[in-house]
Amino acid sequence: MTESYSGASSDSATMRSPELEPKATSKNAIYSTYLPAFVLALGTGIAVPAIPTLAKSFGVEFGAASGIITAFLLGNLVGTLPCGWLIDHFGRRPIMIAGPLLTALMAFLCAFAFSFQELLLLRFLDGFAAQMWLMGRLAAISQGSAPRERGKHVSWMFGMNNTGALAGPIMGGMITSIWGARSPFIVFGALALVSLLPTLFFPDAGGRKTISKPSGKSAATGISWKEIILPRLPYFGVALFAGLTRGPIFADLLHLYAAFAYHLGPQQIGYLATGAALLAWPIGFLAGWMMDRYGRLRTMIPGFGGVALSMAALGVSTWMGLGLDWYIVLFFIAVILQALTGGSIQTVGADVAPPEARGRFLGVWRFVGQGGATLSPMLFVTLARLDYGASFLFISICAVAVVGLLIKYVPETRE
Repeated sequence: MTESYSGASSDSATMRSPELEPKATSKNAIYSTYLPAFVLALGTGIAVPAIPTLAKSFGVEFGAASGIITAFLLGNLVGTLPCGWLIDHFGRRPIMIAGPLLTALMAFLCAFAFSFQELLLLRFLDGFAAQMWLMGRLAAISQGSAPRERGKHVSWMFGMNNTGALAGPIMGGMITSIWGARSPFIVFGALALVSLLPTLFFPDAGGRKTISKPSGKSAATGISWKEIILPRLPYFGVALFAGLTRGPIFADLLHLYAAFAYHLGPQQIGYLATGAALLAWPIGFLAGWMMDRYGRLRTMIPGFGGVALSMAALGVSTWMGLGLDWYIVLFFIAVILQALTGGSIQTVGADVAPPEARGRFLGVWRFVGQGGATLSPMLFVTLARLDYGASFLFISICAVAVVGLLIKYVPETRE
């Protein structure tokens, strides 16, 4: 039996009988959500190996070259609030169409960029465009997918994104070696256009054809930013601390730590990264099923609680001077537990989004979460200059904060 969140969507998704509820495994979900997520991530991954080579072709140093990655992340972060506003005012369907179109345009322009500054601007706009499609799809899932299917829908979307991201660099490396550093961006642009086809034929995520454009001024602007944010501050706290918890892991700072603390080389780190990806991939899909089957809290609390314990254990291992074997075991445990939380925060955001302002709410939600994920690597590195153990303890404390907020403020979705 489902139980509504305070401030959660209370539209027809919560009132349909189980027989009529749209399924996360439906043909509509596959074509409207999972397939375009995979294709877009595949294109992004194909471009990854070409980015360093293209940056070097402009004669810049490493510090400046890293700005290509930073520009994309910054565009992704900056895009959250404007995209939310655009979705509420123009509807999610136009935004989901405009996103891949802009992505394709930026990719084609990157292939013909004449200066490093131009490349930085294009990557920034590419990050903004990526946010457009993702937020439009999250808004569609928030409205169209029933609560008992929403966890799978969101987690499996991110799972397909990870699948594309894993497969893309291998293809990108081959394309770069054959046709040069600019050719992967042509392929990326073409794939972005291909990803539009499912959106055109399968416009909504929940198996229902709904009107995605707001039905007037009151629907788009009748709720203020203050009314969106203040009643849901504890939920935003969950998003913030979850971002702080995940940031250093997603930024691969644990690999950087292993290189300095245990003197691992590129090949050894590559083995660790590949092993971590192979472990996390199936668990991400499993997490969505668990959230819908057993409830959000019964999945998220063990996940974040386990991350807190594993990070604390890594901190203790540095203070005790334990060997590489201990690090590898604790690292893989942390990866497994982190994967168990995959998609959970976005699922909670979809659960609690107010029906009259889904776009703006999800814009703030992702801004807060990504802000935490952007800030935490810098905090991790700053603490590491003093003591590696303090860095791991920082992640552990953030994970504990997530658990505390979940227990106190977020009601369970299953009884």
